[in-house]
Amino acid sequence: MPSQDQNSQSASSPASPAPDRSPPVSLARNASVLAAAARAVPTLVVLALLGGVGYWGHVNEWRAPKFASLFGSPPPIEPEDWCDEHAVPESTCVKCHPELLGASAVDWCKEHGVPESRCTACHPDILTRGVAGDWCKEHGVPESNCTLCHPEIAVRGAPPASPLGATVVSIEGPPPEEIPAPIKNPATCQIHALRVQFASVEAMRKVGLEFAGVTERPFATTVSANAETTYDRTHLAQVASRVPGVAWRVEREIGESVSKGEVLAIIDSAEVGDAKAELLQAAAQLEVRRKALGRVERLLPQGITTLADEQAAAAAVREAEIRLFNARQALVNLGLDVPADFSAATDERALQFLGLPEALRRSLDPASASANLVPILSPLDGVVLAREVVAGEMVDSSRPLFTVADTRRLWLMIDVPQTQMGLLALGQPVRFRPQGRDDAASGRVSWISTAVDERTRTVRLRAELDNADGRLLSGMFGRAEITVRSSPEAIAVSSEAIQWEGCCHVVFVRVGEAIFAPRKVRLGATDRLHREVLAGLSPGEVVVTAGSHVLKSELLKSNLGAGCCGQE
Repeated sequence: MPSQDQNSQSASSPASPAPDRSPPVSLARNASVLAAAARAVPTLVVLALLGGVGYWGHVNEWRAPKFASLFGSPPPIEPEDWCDEHAVPESTCVKCHPELLGASAVDWCKEHGVPESRCTACHPDILTRGVAGDWCKEHGVPESNCTLCHPEIAVRGAPPASPLGATVVSIEGPPPEEIPAPIKNPATCQIHALRVQFASVEAMRKVGLEFAGVTERPFATTVSANAETTYDRTHLAQVASRVPGVAWRVEREIGESVSKGEVLAIIDSAEVGDAKAELLQAAAQLEVRRKALGRVERLLPQGITTLADEQAAAAAVREAEIRLFNARQALVNLGLDVPADFSAATDERALQFLGLPEALRRSLDPASASANLVPILSPLDGVVLAREVVAGEMVDSSRPLFTVADTRRLWLMIDVPQTQMGLLALGQPVRFRPQGRDDAASGRVSWISTAVDERTRTVRLRAELDNADGRLLSGMFGRAEITVRSSPEAIAVSSEAIQWEGCCHVVFVRVGEAIFAPRKVRLGATDRLHREVLAGLSPGEVVVTAGSHVLKSELLKSNLGAGCCGQE
């Protein structure tokens, strides 16, 4: 065994290094890079292929080539049928080819889409020269749009089925909407020469356009307003006594029918007795003076009387005649019919009961009956509405005793808003429907007030209603419908089809499968759903209803239309 000294020597001496068998560091690193690159090669190949496909698709507009082009010569590229400027097929672009609509390709402004001779944007002097004044003064629409003067320009067609194809339109109530003030001259505006074209029928359908045919139909316009019935004031009488006295007898009650001249009551008046006495005295005096004149005339030839005596007697007779006339007139003013040739000798007894009904005369005793009786007569045929007197009551001329009215005719008082007064005229038919009833009465406008009510801002009208059957009562409330215009054959379209473009109302007429022409129209009556067209359309044409605002936007955007969209 080795000794301790040997062991310690061996421990203190350095140990000999063992041999290093690992590869060099540079070689290991190169091997790892090559391995990573080998793993990335497939990814790079895929990315390169995707990039190549993308480039090929971009160059070929992502269209697969035909089989023949892959193994043979490629076919010649045909030009595409598309107008990039107007976004429609080039073969049907009416702005590039106006001849498709019958316009002249020579006289055409492609920039604004109207005839060059009418383009007010390129030739503003047209507005001062008036050359573009394509205007029908008779019908208030452009001459090139006037289907009344030129029915051949109407473009007729068969519209799709539409719920707006009603044959009868009944108009009620609201007045026509107020037309805005035009921002340009309608006679020089050429917006009606433009056309709106869709790229295809499918594109048109996506917009949601609906169509309706233009037809003739009965069309009536009425103004509706609140109304109230009242008695006809020309056939209403409040009857009073012409003299003060006492109600001796009352002959009629409320609700009874009376005829003109019938006795309503009999008044006992001292003034009547005095008037009758004056009549008798005047008649007697006239008789005496006539006899005196006769004697003077007989004695004058004998020289017993003179000419002056004759003249004095004649003057006295004339004075008596005047007195008799005044006395008779006083009784006539009281409603008593005194004969013009009244004689005191023959008519004295008749004067006592003058004016009284024959049946009443026979029932009275001339010896005891008063001669102061005067009848109150009905001035018209009608019904007693009120009686304000009883027998024995004191009466005078200041208080009405009876109210009599002819109820066979009534007045209808109508309160029409001031905004609708331009539609109304005398003689227009009126139908009144009382509140809570289905029947109606007819009449005509007979009076229009010249003043507007300060509180309600309404104008009062009066119509006369026939009430021979007595169905109507005074004081009834209801609605009155005044027919301001009626036409058995009128042209009407849906209100949706009407658009205001700045100077006129327009509708869009279908002139091609996907082509529409703005047609200026003159409007008439209106209701909640329809508008009457007085000029600009003909029966059989097809117009756009729902979606017409889209076509209007296409017309007006970017100030299209040769100056028709901006304010002049």
